[in-house]
Order: sequence, then structure tokens, then C-alpha cells
Amino acid sequence: MTTAPDRATAKKALGIARETATTLAKGPAATGFVVTRKGVQVLRARRARARDEGAASAPVRAPRPARRRRSGRSRVVRWGLLGLVAAAAAGALAAARSRRTELPPPAAEPPRLDTPVNGSRPTPQPQA
Repeated sequence: MTTAPDRATAKKALGIARETATTLAKGPAATGFVVTRKGVQVLRARRARARDEGAASAPVRAPRPARRRRSGRSRVVRWGLLGLVAAAAAGALAAARSRRTELPPPAAEPPRLDTPVNGSRPTPQPQA
């Protein structure tokens, strides 16, 4: 005979197997969602357990120092660098567009079938 903990563990394992099989049958997107959800549940459970176990034995941390506010000069420098990068990108785009080759003008008349490609004189066709 199996004991109660073994029966509960087996029931839980069968439930996980059933859920896994149905999820795999639904496709890869559903599998990803289920795996992500299970991972989040496990992480939350671990965090709660660590919080409960370590609440009394956690060392006291020193408070964080306040963030120093950035000066106006650093903002100006940052915006200046951003402006230079934007100007360089615009200049590169303008230079690339100016160097594009234009298409040749259209031909005055369409090519003829009797003119050879190599430039020699066409041979007269015998007329019947």
C-alpha cells in the first residue's frame, strides 16, 4: 500500500504530465506561455520562502546614498553629442544621395533585330 505523501506526489506528477501533454498538443506558443508562467510561479515561491526563512537572520544593510543630481553642464554635453551624431547621420545621408548615379536617358529608337551586337555590318537577307 502507498502512503498518503506518496499518493499526493503521484497525483501531482500526473497533473503536471497531463498539463504538459495538453500544452504540447496546442503548439509552441502555448508551450512557451506555460513554461514562463510556471517559472514565474516557482520564482515567487522561492522568494517568499527565502523571505520567510531569512527575515530574522537577514543582515542589516546600510542605507543607499542618495543619487547625485546631474549638473546642467553634463546635460548640455550630452545633448551636444546627440546633436553632433544626428548632424553626422544627416550629412552621411545627404552625401550618399548626392553620389547616386542617374539612369541614362531613354534611347531615341528601339533596338533593331537585324543589327548584330558586335558592331559589324549586317548580312543581307535573301529574298524569296
